[in-house]
Amino acid sequence: MTEYDLVIRNGLLVTPEEIIKTDLAIQGEQIAAWGDALKGKEVIDANGLLVLPGGVDPHVHLQMPTATAVTSDDWKTGSLAAACGGTTTVIDFVEPLPGQSMKEALEFRKDEADGSSYLDYGLHMTIANSSVETLNQIPEMMSEGITSFKIYTTYNGLKLNYKEISQVMYAISAYSGLCMVHAEDDEIIRAATSKLLEEGKISPQWFPFSRPASAEIEAVRKCIEIARESNVLLYVVHLSTSQSIEAISRAKQDQITILAETCPQYLLLDKSQMIEASAIDAAGLVCSPPLRDPVEKYQIWNAIEDGKIQTIGSDHCSFRLRPLKEIGLNDFRLVPGGLPGIELRYPLIHTFGVLNNHLRLQDWVNLCSTQPAKIFGLYPRKGSLAIGSDADIVLFNPVKKMKINQKLLHENVDYSPYNNLELTGYPEMTVVKGKLLVSEGKLVSHNHNGNFLQCGQPNFL
Repeated sequence: MTEYDLVIRNGLLVTPEEIIKTDLAIQGEQIAAWGDALKGKEVIDANGLLVLPGGVDPHVHLQMPTATAVTSDDWKTGSLAAACGGTTTVIDFVEPLPGQSMKEALEFRKDEADGSSYLDYGLHMTIANSSVETLNQIPEMMSEGITSFKIYTTYNGLKLNYKEISQVMYAISAYSGLCMVHAEDDEIIRAATSKLLEEGKISPQWFPFSRPASAEIEAVRKCIEIARESNVLLYVVHLSTSQSIEAISRAKQDQITILAETCPQYLLLDKSQMIEASAIDAAGLVCSPPLRDPVEKYQIWNAIEDGKIQTIGSDHCSFRLRPLKEIGLNDFRLVPGGLPGIELRYPLIHTFGVLNNHLRLQDWVNLCSTQPAKIFGLYPRKGSLAIGSDADIVLFNPVKKMKINQKLLHENVDYSPYNNLELTGYPEMTVVKGKLLVSEGKLVSHNHNGNFLQCGQPNFL
């Protein structure tokens, strides 16, 4: 009888296709077998636990510079926090500086992560101009394993107008890449912000009104039309409005290849929590798109139930309240935007999605692990419990109770937007590439073994 390096015994394996009680064996860095009474040099008893493919977070921002600050989580702290929450693969971004080639920016980003990240990682490439010189670099990036390219409809230094977006989408389509879009119409945002400034409504509590739902809806509408014309595969990030999601759903029915992502903050938080908060607490909830009317949370959950959302990413973009977010206490335009969430994504969706009957266990795994891996060409190496897949595995206690408190988390911030929410279900152990990395919230291996992953073509469309 084969003796494997590690056997996870008596667990309930959950994949998008099935739930089965069986043993799982690991040899080296890969899953080697399923079966009963498997023999291992080491054995983990997973009785009462769910055995899940490690989470794949398609949208994170680690060690990211902005105009005024650098995100609080670097590759070391961010990847550790992810692992503690059951995520074992992250996909971050490359943002070339003016005059810097995509290749140069890519190598710089990889140098930052290599030797620091506990987890394997992929990268998306940001495109901030539509010059021929820039677009001609797309095929080189495709060959380097960068198959997804992000554009913005807002933010100075990043935004493209719709003519430029068309040029970029046509170029990405020509090379069979995937186009990600941050969709908020810049003209609508500028008009709303100017009106607030005229009325003296400039504290962080007013921030959501500076980026109204109509900004997202209009940008999504226009990007859908350009995607229709260019035949690009479009992936719309961090959707916060049900109307945008419905527009995407209708576009899919019209045979436009388009994918929808949302985030936990748009399922669990809303702008009433900002309006009623102190300035510092409201600053902690500043993100773009902003938190919406309470009704939107329920409508987006309904959209998830209806299969209109393909992935749930964290959009983890962490800034400490002090000294970073407090910079904008008297002017919301100065607050660095973004929320921490890399650690809680998987367990939050279990508690508020699975246990509230919005999702089956299989759907939860699909949205948070398997489907992101498929969309970004990492499957079946990642997001899978199949034989031959990387042994990135989470042992999840479905009845473990936890009241969220920042002091219990590992993100390098001084608050959590989900503070005091009560969870049922949390990871007990995280195995990365066949080795136990985290046990009961504690790091048990100090090896920074994360490697760059070359992404491929989507393999489920």
